[in-house]
Amino acid sequence: MIRLTRTLLGAVALCALGAPVQAQTVKPQPLPAYKNFHAAIYIAVNDAKSLSDRATFDREFERASRQLHFDKVYLEVYRSNNFSTDEQIERVKGWFEERGIKVAGGITLAAGGEGGQFGTFDYEKPADRAECEKAVRLAAKHFDEVILDDFFFYTSKSPADIAAKGDRSWTQYRLETMRKVSQDLVLGPAKAVNPKVRMIIKYPNWYEHFQGTGYDLEKQSQMFDGIYTGTETRDPVVTDQLLQQYESYSIIRYFDNIRPAGSNGGKGNGGGWVDTFSTLYVDR
Repeated sequence: MIRLTRTLLGAVALCALGAPVQAQTVKPQPLPAYKNFHAAIYIAVNDAKSLSDRATFDREFERASRQLHFDKVYLEVYRSNNFSTDEQIERVKGWFEERGIKVAGGITLAAGGEGGQFGTFDYEKPADRAECEKAVRLAAKHFDEVILDDFFFYTSKSPADIAAKGDRSWTQYRLETMRKVSQDLVLGPAKAVNPKVRMIIKYPNWYEHFQGTGYDLEKQSQMFDGIYTGTETRDPVVTDQLLQQYESYSIIRYFDNIRPAGSNGGKGNGGGWVDTFSTLYVDR
């Protein structure tokens, strides 16, 4: 999966296609598939909303499809207090489907951030819990598959968090809290809106921080209908996450064993996430 940050056009030029689509009247044809893998594009909410203009959609689709053979997109419907409308979602979804592209939903349960630091929901705050559930219900209403981008973690230490934690360690408190949040605010509401929906959780490659931020690879990974791998091969020095690029080579195998295909009736680990943020070397 390729995540795009500015427009659909932002995809890395991985492979050239043939002649671009020239007009809306051209009959959609299945795009050529790669031999050993499928490619999908994740479109963040601001870009997804901009694509609801037909001229913008046609221009960006043509430009991206010249660079990448993609057969699926994830349309993000929510990120950091920013919702797509029902009309925008259905319009863009329909235009992709007209061109033979599969469409799934995406949610980023983030709360902005400052100084390069990520902001998370405070799941002890009723307003944040309500916003989480609202975003989930919106996505499940429009899609039979929804992926949670890797902001489904918990780092706040508000007075309400401190009181709720009690004598537990922060790790234990966050693990137990996020198990309940997963069921009460994500899986339960999604299935209530759309019983057919498959809810996928994407984990980043923050090995040493998983439990401390509420990412529960033991139990939570089995609650969802599948998992996805955030490889995130970024620059190891200049970015705020300080991720070593070699970490991404082994994490796919790691997650394949955490959630094997067929476990709990799901498809296991759905794939890897190619994130072009702060990537300075083309061979990465």
